Amino acid sequence: MKTSYILMIITILAKVFGLVREQTLAYFFGRGELADIFLVAFSLPMMITNVISGAVANGYIPMFNSIKAKSGQEKANEFTANLSNILAIIFLIISIVAIIFASPLVKLMAQGFTGSKLNTAILVTRIALLSVSATAVFSIYKAYLQIHDRFVVSVIHAIIMNLIIILFLAITYKFGIKFLGIGILLAFTFQYIIFIPYVKKTSYKHKWIIDFKNEDIKKLLRIILPILISSSAIEINFMISKSLASELSHGGISILNYAYKLQSFVTGIVVTSIITAVYPQMAKYGSFKDFKGLRISTRDALSTMSILVIPATFGLFTFALPIVELLFMRGRLNLDDATSIANVLRYYAFGVFAIGIREILSRIYYSLDDTKRPVINSLVIVGVNIILSFVLAKFMGIVGLGLATTISFVVGGGFFAISSTKLIGKIFDKNLLLNLGKILLASLIMAAGSNLLFNILKLKLGSNLSLLLAIIFAACIYGIMLIILRVKEVKILLKKFNK
Repeated sequence: MKTSYILMIITILAKVFGLVREQTLAYFFGRGELADIFLVAFSLPMMITNVISGAVANGYIPMFNSIKAKSGQEKANEFTANLSNILAIIFLIISIVAIIFASPLVKLMAQGFTGSKLNTAILVTRIALLSVSATAVFSIYKAYLQIHDRFVVSVIHAIIMNLIIILFLAITYKFGIKFLGIGILLAFTFQYIIFIPYVKKTSYKHKWIIDFKNEDIKKLLRIILPILISSSAIEINFMISKSLASELSHGGISILNYAYKLQSFVTGIVVTSIITAVYPQMAKYGSFKDFKGLRISTRDALSTMSILVIPATFGLFTFALPIVELLFMRGRLNLDDATSIANVLRYYAFGVFAIGIREILSRIYYSLDDTKRPVINSLVIVGVNIILSFVLAKFMGIVGLGLATTISFVVGGGFFAISSTKLIGKIFDKNLLLNLGKILLASLIMAAGSNLLFNILKLKLGSNLSLLLAIIFAACIYGIMLIILRVKEVKILLKKFNK
């Protein structure tokens, strides 16, 4: 898991820039009309980016390994070149179609948009959608770099994207909305420039091959569609929530976005980093039908994820409002806005662990070329979310959307936990469950102790300084409790430290 921890450090840096992007948005535009327009225009190519990246990695990595084992590195590289050329054509066509039908797409994503707000959102979205083809092609090279253990560069591109977005948010504030779409387009397109020298270092040479009849291409294209569906559950859930939020309140999309970004800060750092590091190895175990190796790597990934995600979940829930105040309550966001964001965040918080379980366990199926069950799981998640969103939003307002999303992922994670055990054997064995219990106990004590300290300090030091001191105190309590309870990962780390 050494690579996972290194990736987490790099991802933290990337996510910090993501938070700065959200702070910039909050500072200049708050929860106003321009903020909502940006979030709709940005989220459509972002959703496509996330879904494509996940689908390509989950389908391409096992296929590349298989071709390399059978025919060698050169054939695997030719397959990569052919695939990238084909996807460039396919997604250029998709991007053109999406631009033509941008109006119904925006209306679907933001049912509450009307008049000039709707027209502006459609225009900005059309410009942003020009980036889709570049995203599709470079998602292959992102996976290619991960296969060759270039994990750091494969995630650091997000920093470049966020820097460009931050710059153009400032330009838009000063010179007008016309620069917003251009900024999104440039950010999504030029963030991948950093890949080029590292791909060259792997001895890869691009070839202009376009062969739709290639059997490996046919096989991959057949399995990518179900992977696209199964990988898109998180993005579709959030899109549904945003669409309903646009009707519930003014700035509803912005409220959900700020809360979701804080939740995804945790999932992006921990869950994505772990999956990025372990999936290539899981794919190798799957290709050899090595169920024992697959179980062990899955348990290690779940355990590492839990030791970081569970305390983060309690932290987000306990300190939701002071976190939002610290990060976003400046510029055009006021205390009422911060309270609304915090209320949604509390419901989102407990979905983080379920997302982690689902994302890790789904890789078992991809590594075994089983795309049917992840698709069914995704359809269940989206179905549960749609039903609960309409019901809970009616009685609870915008916070009901957060609760609906969390429940849907708990259901999806639970189903995977049951079915994966039937497929490869017992994953949640006695040792893993005992470890999870210890982590949960340590997190509860951490949350109670740090919350008590925060409330005492707040009376004298103010909210922001008290929060930072409480977080440091929480980390100390949590670390001490993990040592006292003899949690497995801590014992391993202490042994390495002693050596």
